[in-house]
Amino acid sequence: MTAENKTVVVGFDALDFEYLDAFDESLPNFASLRESGVQAPLASTFPPWTASAWPSMYTGTDPSRHGVYGFFSPGDDPGDDELVTRNHVRRPAIWNYLSATGEPAVVLNVPVTHPAEPIEGALIPGYLAHEDDPGHPASVRDELSAAIGEPYRIYSSGETSDDKAQKRRGYLDAIEVRGRAAEYLLESYDWRVAVIQVQKTDAVFHNFDDRETFREIYEAADEVLGRVRDAAPGANVVVCSDHGIGRVDGYDVYLNEILREAGYVETTDDETGPSLASEKSTLTGEDDATDDDGSPLAANAVSALTSALGAVGLTPGDAYALARRAGIDDLLLDLLPDGAVSAASEGVDRRASAAYCRSTELGVRVNVAGRDPGGVVSPDEYEQVREDLVELLASLRTPDGDPVFEWVRRREAVYDGPYADRACDVLFMPTEMNHVVNPNLIGERFAPIDAHDHKPRGVFVADGPAFDAGTDLDVLSLTDVAPIALASAGRDVPDRMSGGVPDGLLDRAVTRADYGDVAFGTAAVGDGDDGAVEDRLADLGYI
Repeated sequence: MTAENKTVVVGFDALDFEYLDAFDESLPNFASLRESGVQAPLASTFPPWTASAWPSMYTGTDPSRHGVYGFFSPGDDPGDDELVTRNHVRRPAIWNYLSATGEPAVVLNVPVTHPAEPIEGALIPGYLAHEDDPGHPASVRDELSAAIGEPYRIYSSGETSDDKAQKRRGYLDAIEVRGRAAEYLLESYDWRVAVIQVQKTDAVFHNFDDRETFREIYEAADEVLGRVRDAAPGANVVVCSDHGIGRVDGYDVYLNEILREAGYVETTDDETGPSLASEKSTLTGEDDATDDDGSPLAANAVSALTSALGAVGLTPGDAYALARRAGIDDLLLDLLPDGAVSAASEGVDRRASAAYCRSTELGVRVNVAGRDPGGVVSPDEYEQVREDLVELLASLRTPDGDPVFEWVRRREAVYDGPYADRACDVLFMPTEMNHVVNPNLIGERFAPIDAHDHKPRGVFVADGPAFDAGTDLDVLSLTDVAPIALASAGRDVPDRMSGGVPDGLLDRAVTRADYGDVAFGTAAVGDGDDGAVEDRLADLGYI
């Protein structure tokens, strides 16, 4: 196949025009692509989280069509919640459609692509895979390691380290290795479409607050883009991000505390399922610090803190409230591990609660009898409960008197796909995404926050022989990337993709087609996932 009928998609997690503009003078490859090609803001899917957004990109469908709304797929009981894998994504990906027609693809480091599925070409999984997960073909990681002269890693060295200098070096090294790996695969394998992803452009904002470190990561990402373009001369190039990133200086909103005060949430001291804050994983191969008896140091510190507070009749929430009044709440949070407040606080009793919010979800689930385990809301009461929840959340104000949520809606007002019933019953968007919804119960409704977090618009930039550089683009959707990638490579857009190709973007006709039955995934939903990734979510700022 000729170069002009090939497309490489380079995905940078959380890439944002704000920082592309700010660091423009030291990003020659991004600058060149933007100058010669087309660009537009890229609206993420809802919610704008890595685990649901990248599947939206590679399937060309929204979460109500591919079935993944966040990091966990709810089980019958809280302890049965599973971290999502490729097998939870219920739509074919770009590479599946190509394989169905005998055409090859290269896939490197894309989140939620484990366990690696058999395709024409090569696939190495990315974020949420275990460090030692194989790719396809099974030998490809060994082959790649030999080619780049060092073991290929999915995660950086020092990934979970508290040493900022070590973490920063690990990030930069990981990005550099990603570029060399992409170069090798693009030059050594046949492909019609290639999809390469870089994750640290997101993680750096959750773990640093240093503009120069942001710049260094963006400069390293720019070098990856340069390597990709050099390794694929004449091919179409699409740069995209799953969402944006920016300063968040509103509030932590302890939604389950608000729901408890309104009579919806019941609490328990028992373990209520996977805890993203307190569970430590073996994902990266980096062991967590332990005490002499083998217990995690953070867990022991939290236990001691809770016992000491209980002895004087205080809860962790009481202590935090006192710290806020004394003006030392930021210091308290800095001293405690990420999981401290969560581990020391009460949990939501999901079986006994009428409605509750789960970790990393932008919505409230109603516990309906006959539908949910231990359901306490009768089907006859369901719509009234939702109406009351919408009214409660829509009227919620921050301590400053401003609306907490930009909108609050029933799920059918947001989603219309076949898996809409897997979404929360009531959905909401924090105003300007300037607040973070926190599921912990600490006795407080709000706490000031000053951090970086996701924003709903990312980046789209494209250039190559298939693109009309004079096209004036408005906002695109993340679900448009897969159709654009296939169409720019001269392939039909699958009917099953809900995204599309804007008129005039390409210099060729765009046609839709029914690809028939397309195989994807590797096993029954949930197979092959031991749930050991929680500390990576903390590292990326989701908790």
